[in-house]
Amino acid sequence: MHTFLTFLLKSVFIIAIILSFPSCSLFEEEDENCKVTAKPLTNEDLTFPENAVYRGRGAAVINYLSSTCSDDKTTIATWKYSGEAIYDGTTSYTNAVPPALSFDQAASFEFLTSGTVCVQLAAWGDISPEQCKSVTVHRNHVWNRYHEDFPGGKSKQQVTMNIGGDIYSGFGMFNNWYQFDTTTFKWTPKAVIPNLVDFNAFAGFSIDGTGYLVGNNSKLYAYHPDTDTWTDKGTLPELVSTILNLGAFDVRSEYGYSVLGVSEEGKGYFGLGNQDRLFEYDPSGNTWTELTKKPVKGVLGDHLFAYNGKLYSGQYVYTITTDSWVKGNNNFNVSAGFSPGFAPLNGVMYGGLAGKTVTFNGESVTTLDLNGANQFVQPPRLLHGKGASTGHFIIFPRLMGVNGADETKVSYYLDR
Repeated sequence: MHTFLTFLLKSVFIIAIILSFPSCSLFEEEDENCKVTAKPLTNEDLTFPENAVYRGRGAAVINYLSSTCSDDKTTIATWKYSGEAIYDGTTSYTNAVPPALSFDQAASFEFLTSGTVCVQLAAWGDISPEQCKSVTVHRNHVWNRYHEDFPGGKSKQQVTMNIGGDIYSGFGMFNNWYQFDTTTFKWTPKAVIPNLVDFNAFAGFSIDGTGYLVGNNSKLYAYHPDTDTWTDKGTLPELVSTILNLGAFDVRSEYGYSVLGVSEEGKGYFGLGNQDRLFEYDPSGNTWTELTKKPVKGVLGDHLFAYNGKLYSGQYVYTITTDSWVKGNNNFNVSAGFSPGFAPLNGVMYGGLAGKTVTFNGESVTTLDLNGANQFVQPPRLLHGKGASTGHFIIFPRLMGVNGADETKVSYYLDR
């Protein structure tokens, strides 16, 4: 599983073909062959220090000389890479020559391991010398935004969770649901909840291989990944609009407060937003219980997460075994510098603080030792939302902005 980690570790090197082909008709009597030349790969600085993160861009400029070339012929560029790479953003290959490209196409690679990239141009019966360049790839402590938007439309709220080792995300202001493809870094549409009108879902959680979603229609839905189906599990004990104070917003799509949707110790938890209410779901009896209210109401930019039997909401900590809240030592809010959110990785919670990667072990926040890495190591700032992790990777499909625009692209953290 998670060859995706091979993909996402996300060291990227993009190579483009640039061709020059002036008119040849004037030289038909003079030249017998169409000569091809290749200039060297132009990026001369592809090797970084041992502990640096590599994410570079370079170009290979390929030319052929004008002569007796007719327009109906084809120019082919053949690429190969000795390491592991994603070819043209879609096709994976290892130690193999990818399919040839016609002259009007561009080759795009995502380099996953160190190796040597080579290109050769063939046209009109002639072939250029092979041009090669070594690439050294390091993939530790990388924060980045994927170049494509999340496909589910723009929505402040979004549900993201790990179900059985795979990341799913969607809903918010839409009735859509996607599974993350760990091989191609693409989102695959999955089943939606049938017969819904004016539906929003701000939170969800995963328990024992089943995903659960809380909707603004005050129902709980269960998602079964094996069959790609949804089950109506019944209504909550109180209207979701009351729990989250949705009526206070003229435009529901502008509801930008964090909504809790987490699981811990086999149970699910939902609530808060800009209010103080917390509910627990027990799947064994399909029952809901309202828990002790948070001492203060939620504020914009609170980070909400679960860790080791406790729930964290901004500056307050809820202990499940004692059904009690206390004021914590940290204020997990964007206003205090925490961004973009916290998700489990390597046995602790990972997030950001003032542009630095930090971990949280339930007691203290610690700045991560990057071991000299100095490129693409800064987490996003002034953003909050839900993330989910798998393997060495945390993904935030959409984040809400506190001071500025919301993030529509996929942000992620990778630590190989």
